[in-house]
Amino acid sequence: MKRQTKKVLLIAVAVLVVIILVAGLIMLLRKDSHGDNYFDRGKAVATVNGAKITRNEFASSLYNYYNNIDTYNMYAMYYGYGKYYDTSSETGMTSLKNDILNNLIDSEVHIQMAKDLGITLTAEETAAAAQSAKDALANLKSQILDSAKSAGSQTPETYATTMLANYFSSMGINQKTFLKRSEHSALAETYASKLQEHFAAERNVQDEELKDIYAEYAKAYYQDAYTDGAYAQNLSYLASEYTNIPYLYIPENFLFVQVIETTDGEKFQDMLTKIQGGEDFTAFMAGEDNASEITKKLEGDESVAIGENDSPFDAAVYILAKDMNVGDVDSVQSLSKDADGNDVTTYFIVKRVEGTTGLLPYEDVKDVIDSSLKSYAENNYYTEQVDAWREKADIVIDDAAVQAYNPAA
Repeated sequence: MKRQTKKVLLIAVAVLVVIILVAGLIMLLRKDSHGDNYFDRGKAVATVNGAKITRNEFASSLYNYYNNIDTYNMYAMYYGYGKYYDTSSETGMTSLKNDILNNLIDSEVHIQMAKDLGITLTAEETAAAAQSAKDALANLKSQILDSAKSAGSQTPETYATTMLANYFSSMGINQKTFLKRSEHSALAETYASKLQEHFAAERNVQDEELKDIYAEYAKAYYQDAYTDGAYAQNLSYLASEYTNIPYLYIPENFLFVQVIETTDGEKFQDMLTKIQGGEDFTAFMAGEDNASEITKKLEGDESVAIGENDSPFDAAVYILAKDMNVGDVDSVQSLSKDADGNDVTTYFIVKRVEGTTGLLPYEDVKDVIDSSLKSYAENNYYTEQVDAWREKADIVIDDAAVQAYNPAA
């Protein structure tokens, strides 16, 4: 009887072990949202002097960026921030994958290069990186919890915990991995910052260099990178005093005008009559009695460069001004609705004035641009040094693995 009982127990244990092994194997072979199982995730998609960048690191970065591609592309297209990726094309998707991988490689390069130069982190900087990772996790949890509450969940905390676990599972990671990667990213950023400081001191930009640097800087970042959205955003920043640097390039098709704006029909007619009678236009703009009517002086100057898409009154003013000669004064009206849906007529008195297109002269902007020019030269030198180090590094890329991922699927 005892022997029979022992045999039954052994069989039961064996069955249980088999079940556990099978369940474990199923878990290991189960694929995440990137199409990788446990064994795939840790494989290298690239190495930098032997330091591994895993398939899962790359896939997680790629899919997270792709899931927000519309927002990133909007900023690139309208404001000139970042890079636009046409992911509907093979070329665009390939470019995105390569850039995501290069960013990960750069992080590893920054860490290794800094250490080669003897750059170290303080205890405070290391602790800050660890705290940054914890903050990132807390922020992710907060976002999921807010979504749970917005969805009307009766148990938002439980719902959020489940959703976070599902998110990590779909990414093929866990909370510990998330924290480790976030901390590594923060450390890489700190090393990169200290590398920049090191090479800024080594570059030592001199004041007499700045005029030549300006020509290159303005052409690259303003003339060649011009978009209507970037120009309009700059005007908005000027108006809100977020920046004191004007847009450094004025396209050839721009007009230069002086504009007085009012919704007071009688005042408009009185000013127009006096101006047409020979009174000074600029005096009306500067006069205290009319100051409240000058609400669209986009650059804080009487002369305003305008394009077709840069402010609410441009359509009416542009159509009028494009057929005017320099020195001419004319008027135009624009009809709109107020907050209550009532018709509002806005009156514009417009004077076409002389203006210079192309790059603004360095002497006109040197007081507000010199610090940016210095940073530009320092950053270029830093990039050159990093690129040179990277060229000498032993970097191996599994391009087939990189291109195999398809976040659009």
